[in-house]
Amino acid sequence: MNRLLVSCAALLLIMAGAGSAAADGFDEAQQLLQRMATAMGELSYQGTFVYVRGEDVETMRITHVNDAQGVRERLYALSGPPREVIRDRDGVRCALGAAGELSADASLNRSLFPDIPMQALSAARARYLFEVGGMARIAGFNGRRLTILPRDEFRYGYDLWLEQDKGLLLRWVLYDNDRRTLAKLMFTDLRIGTDVDVSELDSPTPQDQFVRLAAQGDAPASTASERSAPQPDGVPPGFELAARGERPAGTSEPFEHLVFSDGLASVSVYIEAAQAAGNVTPGLSRMGTTNAYSSTVGGRQVTAIGEVPAATVKALSNAFASDSR
Repeated sequence: MNRLLVSCAALLLIMAGAGSAAADGFDEAQQLLQRMATAMGELSYQGTFVYVRGEDVETMRITHVNDAQGVRERLYALSGPPREVIRDRDGVRCALGAAGELSADASLNRSLFPDIPMQALSAARARYLFEVGGMARIAGFNGRRLTILPRDEFRYGYDLWLEQDKGLLLRWVLYDNDRRTLAKLMFTDLRIGTDVDVSELDSPTPQDQFVRLAAQGDAPASTASERSAPQPDGVPPGFELAARGERPAGTSEPFEHLVFSDGLASVSVYIEAAQAAGNVTPGLSRMGTTNAYSSTVGGRQVTAIGEVPAATVKALSNAFASDSR
């Protein structure tokens, strides 16, 4: 099951204070999150940020420009193994570094910035508590704090600090339902708008060290009837089928791909013949803040993977492994 392995294509996912808080600030939080989503996509910005996960600390730099030439972006690491991503009208390319391959623990193999699905956010209201808090000074900007608290053990929570005027993300912290920090990111310097140095989009890395990423052509889709179909027992509360796709029998490695969402977090579930799963080991595995769990029952392998607690992927995997559909 090579889609669970660390690959250059996974880099595409990246391109993507003190004070009193309201008891239920969903409406205000929704407005702030919409501003953040707009700012991260439409503004030009440039800066250095620090990403911390456990004992690992990495420093990275990003230049994101949106002008008459469209969206252009360059992201590269300032510490650790050299790695770099460029996105422009020609597509997405990643540099593999001197070793010719990405480290299995490279933090560029996952999304570093939260991807909030605004169109489904209202569904998350029953499963999370949204609080809008005070201000903090970050990278020379005033940031408004927004806290998203999980109501049970099946989801993670966030603290987000959004730039007061434009909504750009300045800092975030990811934590479990016991408020233990899992990862955090913070800009240490930041430029917005006309202050961005566009010349930093130019990479000194030789072009032969870049690999062009092909467009992903098997993104799951589903109909309304599929989304409303009965779910197997054991699916964690609040998670509903959001998308479905499959690679039919007769093709290489046929499988079914389901995406479950609670309106904020999402989990992919892959169902395939056990012999096609290759070297996927049953049980729990972890890469950074992403958990995966594989179950094998009756010649069928079910793997659930997502940036959610281990209990969530285990429950989803076991639910479909034991399902007789």
